Amino acid sequence: MPIRHARIFPRHAFYCVLGGLVVVYALCAVLLVFAGVYLFPFLSDGEDVSEDGLLFLAVVAAPLALYLIFWRGSDFLAWWRTPRVLTLGAHGLQVGRRIIAFADVTRLRHRHSRNHMLIATRRGRPMRLRLDLWDHAFALRTEIEEAIGRVLRSDVERRMHAGDTVGFGVLGMNAEGLVHKGQLIAWSSIDTVRTQSATDGILVDEQLVIVANGQTRRIDRSKIENEPVLLACLMQRLPAG
Repeated sequence: MPIRHARIFPRHAFYCVLGGLVVVYALCAVLLVFAGVYLFPFLSDGEDVSEDGLLFLAVVAAPLALYLIFWRGSDFLAWWRTPRVLTLGAHGLQVGRRIIAFADVTRLRHRHSRNHMLIATRRGRPMRLRLDLWDHAFALRTEIEEAIGRVLRSDVERRMHAGDTVGFGVLGMNAEGLVHKGQLIAWSSIDTVRTQSATDGILVDEQLVIVANGQTRRIDRSKIENEPVLLACLMQRLPAG
C-alpha cells in the first residue's frame, strides 16, 4: 500500500531567510547614509561612518546574508514550488509529476548538514529530496534507504564476488577489505566501525569512524554514496557489525 507524506512548512529555514533579510537591511541602511538616506534614526546624529567600519561590515554582513538566505534558508525558497504530497510505493516514489523507480537508481547520498537526499538514476536528472519539507522525515528517509538499498545490494555483491572494487564515494570495498585514499584496510585488521553524530546547534556533523591497526579514520558520511548498501555489507563481513 502506498505511503503518503504531506508537505510541511519549513519553519527553521523561514527564520534563517528572515534573519538574512534583516542583515541585508542593516547593510543597506549603512550604505544609504552616504546618499543622505537614513533608515535608522541613530545614523542621522551627525556621526560619520568610517570607511574601515563600512568595509568590515560589508565583509561580514554580505557573506552572512548569503549563507542564511541561500544555504540555511534554501528549503524555504524551494517550499513554494514543492508539490503538496510525496507518494512512496513498493517500486518507487512520486513527487508531483516526477516518478523515480527504485530499479533505476544508481546512486544515493544523504547530505546530513542540510538533511537532503540526492538520488541519481540511469535516466533523467538527479532528484534533490529535501527531507525537512515532509512530515515524518526520519521515517521517510529510512523507507527510501531501505528500498534503494535492497535494489543496489545484489549488484554490489555480484561485482565484489567477481573481484571488482566497488566505489562508495570516498570509500571503496572489495573482497579483501575497504579502500580509503588508495590504501587497503583489510577485513582482518578492522577492530570497529561505528557512526558518530555531533551538532553545534546549527550544523550536524555525521561521521563514519573506522578503527583499524590502532589508527582511527573519520569519514564525512555526506561524502559516502549508497551508504545503506555499504553498512549492510559491513555488517555481513565484520564480527562486531
